[in-house]
Amino acid sequence: MARLRFGAALGLLWAASAAAAAQPGKPPPVVQFKQFGATPEQFYQSSVTRWTSQLALDLEAVKGDVAKLPPPVRAAITTPADAALRHTAELEQFIRRGAPKEKLFAEFSEVERALNALAGAVAQNPIAGQAAAGPLGRTDSAFHQLATALGAGDNDPGRLKRRLIRLGEALDDGAEDLRTHVGDQHPNEKALERALGLYSREARLFARRVRDDADAGTLARSYAAMGERWAEAVTLFGRVRPLPPGVLAQAVKVDGLHRRAGSILNLPPFPPGTNPLLPTGKTFAYAVGAEVTGDPHVIVYADDKGTVAYSFLAYEKVFDGGVRVDMADLNGDGVADLIVAPGPGKAPVSLPVKVYDGRDLHLLVEFQPFPGFRGGLLARGTDLTKDGRALVAVTADDSNHIKVYDLAQGKEVASFFAHDPKRVTGGVRIAWGDINADGVPDILTVNGPGNAVTTVKVFNGKSAEVLAEFPVLDGKYKGGAFIAAVDLAGNGQMSPVIGLDAGAVPLVRVFDGKGKPLVEWLAFDDKFRGGVRVGVSARNRIVTGPGLGMKNSPVRIFDVTRPKAPPIEIVPFPGFDGGINVGGR
Repeated sequence: MARLRFGAALGLLWAASAAAAAQPGKPPPVVQFKQFGATPEQFYQSSVTRWTSQLALDLEAVKGDVAKLPPPVRAAITTPADAALRHTAELEQFIRRGAPKEKLFAEFSEVERALNALAGAVAQNPIAGQAAAGPLGRTDSAFHQLATALGAGDNDPGRLKRRLIRLGEALDDGAEDLRTHVGDQHPNEKALERALGLYSREARLFARRVRDDADAGTLARSYAAMGERWAEAVTLFGRVRPLPPGVLAQAVKVDGLHRRAGSILNLPPFPPGTNPLLPTGKTFAYAVGAEVTGDPHVIVYADDKGTVAYSFLAYEKVFDGGVRVDMADLNGDGVADLIVAPGPGKAPVSLPVKVYDGRDLHLLVEFQPFPGFRGGLLARGTDLTKDGRALVAVTADDSNHIKVYDLAQGKEVASFFAHDPKRVTGGVRIAWGDINADGVPDILTVNGPGNAVTTVKVFNGKSAEVLAEFPVLDGKYKGGAFIAAVDLAGNGQMSPVIGLDAGAVPLVRVFDGKGKPLVEWLAFDDKFRGGVRVGVSARNRIVTGPGLGMKNSPVRIFDVTRPKAPPIEIVPFPGFDGGINVGGR
C-alpha cells in the first residue's frame, strides 16, 4: 500500500452543425469552456466548496471504515479525522461568507495540520490504513484539489513550498501505486513498470529539491525531467490493451497532479493541454442522484457492476431537493463529463446547473438558465459536436420552455417551447439523440403528468421541425414519462426510450424513430407505482431508477437486447426509499 501524505432560433443553431456534419475528416477539437452565468468570485467560491464538501465526505468515510477496529486504533484515527472535519467545515463557512484570502489560507493550514496528524496516525496503525485505504486515498486527492482551487492567486512562498513538497510526494506515491497495479495486472509490461519507477524517482528528487530551497532554474529542470519520464510512461500506456478502468483512473490522477505542480511553478506542462497520449475511452458507465428528500448526493459508477468512481455532494448538504444527473463528453477529450441540476427543494436562492470535468471532477462551469427560479431543473448534454459545440439543454419543472447553451461560446444559443404553454401543462423531460442518423443530435421531449396525452416529440437538429410525434402508451394516458435515447442497433441511429411516471406500472418502452414500439418490459414489480426514470450506460444498457416508495431504492440495469434477462441491481443509497435519478451516455 502506498505511503499516505496529505499535504435565437433552434434552426439557426443547427445550421453550422449540419454543414460540419457533412464534412468528413478531423475529430472534434478539445474545447475550453467560457465562463458565464457567475462572477469570478462566485465561481471561486463554488470551486473551493466543491472540494471542502468532498474532503468532508471522504473523512466521514474514513471514520466509517475504522469504526469496527479495536478502540485504541479507532480513537487514534478518529481524533485527527474529527479535527480535520472541524477545520474543513470552518473553512467552508469562511468561503461562503467571502472572508479575506489570508483568513482562508490560515484556516487551510489548520486543515493541513490535522490531515498530517491523520497521516501520522495511519502510519503508526497499519491496520487502519488497510481498513480505510479507499477513502484515505480519496481524502489525499481531495486535499490536493482543494489546495489547487483555494490557492488560485496565492503567492506566499511558504505555502507554495509546502504545496510543491506535498505534490512531489503525492506524485511519488501515485506513480508507485500505478507501478504496482501494472505489475499485478500486466506483468509482461516491464518497460512501463521501469518508466513509472523512474518517474517516481524524479518526483522524489523534485520534492527533496523544493524542501532544500533549490533555485528556480533547478526546479524547472527537475520538473522537465519528470515530464520526460511521464511522457515515456503514457506513451507506453497507449500500447497496453486492455487497460483496466482502475489503472486508467490512477494514471489520470497522476497526470493531473503533475500538471498542477507545473502550474504552481508557472511552467507549461509537458505535453501542453489535455494529454493526448493518455488513453481515455468511456471511463464511466452512468451516474445516479438522490431525488427530493435526499441529500444532493451524486455517485458516478465506473462500470455496470457498481464500482464507484466518484461520490460527492453537488450542492449544500442542507438542500433536500435532490439532484438530477446526466453525462456527456462536452469538451471532446474522450471522457464523459458530469452535468447536475437541482431538484425541486426549498432552496433559499436559485441554484445553478453545474458541469464537472470527467477526468477529476473539478468544476468547469456553472450557470443560471432561469435566474430567480428556485424550483427543480433538468439539464441534458450531448457529446461535443463536429463543429465544436458543447451543447446543454435545460428546462424547468412544470415548464415547456427549453433553453440550449453552448458552453464553448459561453452563452444561450436557442430558446423554444416544446408545446403551447397555454394548452399543455405538466412540463417536459428532455434528452439528446441522433434519431435520423444524419450526424447531428436531435432534441427529444416527453411531457410530464398534466392535462395532455403523454407524447414524445423529436425536434430535428438541422431545421427544428418535428421529426416525429407519438403517444408513449395510448391516446388516453396523461400520467407523464421520463425519456432517454439508446443506440439499439449499434449503428449510430438512436431510439427513444421512455419510463412511465408515478401512478402507472413501471413500464419501459423503446421505440424506433417514427414511434413504433420495438421492445418493452417492467423495470420493477408490477405492483410498484412510483414511476421509473431511465438512462443509458456506457455499454448501451438501460439504467432504471425507481421513484418514491421502494425499499432501498435499487437501480436496475437491463441489456436492451435481452430485457427479460435478470438485470444487474445495485443500491446506491442504502436505507433511502426516495426516488433515484439516473443519467449516462
